[in-house]
Amino acid sequence: MNNTVKKVVVSAPGSTMLFGEHAVLYGGAAIACAMEARIRVEVTLRDDREVIIRSVLGDLHAHLDRLPDDPTHRFVLELLNRWRSRLMAGVEITITSDFSHKVGLGSSAALTVAVAAAFRHLCGLPSKPRALLDECLVVVRNVQGSGSGTDLVASIYGGTVLYRPDTRTITPLGEDLPIALYYCGYKTPTPEVVARVREERMMIPALYDHLYRVMNECTQQATGAVRENNLKRLGRCMNVYHGLQDALGVCDKTLADMTYDLRAKGAIGVKISGSGLGDCVVALFDPAQFEGSNAIPELEGFERLPVTVSKCGVYVESDPE
Repeated sequence: MNNTVKKVVVSAPGSTMLFGEHAVLYGGAAIACAMEARIRVEVTLRDDREVIIRSVLGDLHAHLDRLPDDPTHRFVLELLNRWRSRLMAGVEITITSDFSHKVGLGSSAALTVAVAAAFRHLCGLPSKPRALLDECLVVVRNVQGSGSGTDLVASIYGGTVLYRPDTRTITPLGEDLPIALYYCGYKTPTPEVVARVREERMMIPALYDHLYRVMNECTQQATGAVRENNLKRLGRCMNVYHGLQDALGVCDKTLADMTYDLRAKGAIGVKISGSGLGDCVVALFDPAQFEGSNAIPELEGFERLPVTVSKCGVYVESDPE
């Protein structure tokens, strides 16, 4: 363990899914992008074995050898269980975020990545992207039972990325897309949505598997569109994928109304971002049509979250000691 480092600040970007939702859990590829909105963790080694976690969700005080089962801080606690023999001492962890905890944006993934990178730094270990992904993927699956790792990839590598979980292949696709997110006002936890879709798939598995294959083909077409900067083709892929998500039963009335309203306002592609049944829709706009005074439209009654793709993934912001 590196005893000279006692305190570190690490940040990781939030992320949003563009393509591959649900299908990525059945062997399909996915596209996600990291966002400039970040989660930061300040981790300080203590002289005892006490653990203190501070966040907007609430504080936790515990002992490193008797960690509680606390759902509020379950990802951090899972990491502490893995690292306590190497840390050799308790820690104080302060968590801050550039975005509300009520909005998804890959917050759990960004937090897991940031804390894991901080622990590695305190212990004098390099945060190699692949090793970090492997560790964080185990943590996420231990906590919630499943997970493709796509949001972890975005938080670790930054930019817009294509991820193939079957081969663990990560392909950078660029750093800029003219998109915006619109938050519907509520969110159903991803594991609940995934469980619901899995249960409904059991009634007609062959049909659902065909949907997943079409979803994967749509993701491949979207990959080509991003590489070619063909926004019209990319927008069409988004609209098709939204229809496939609707076929899975994860598009409720609010999300459907938002989608059609945004298309009416000039968006060339709109779809659910994430697992569905709440959270956000992502809209693609042609910059040539929305510039100057003709700004990207608001959607009455819903919060618009401008998206700037982060070029940078997880990194150490400061190393005071």
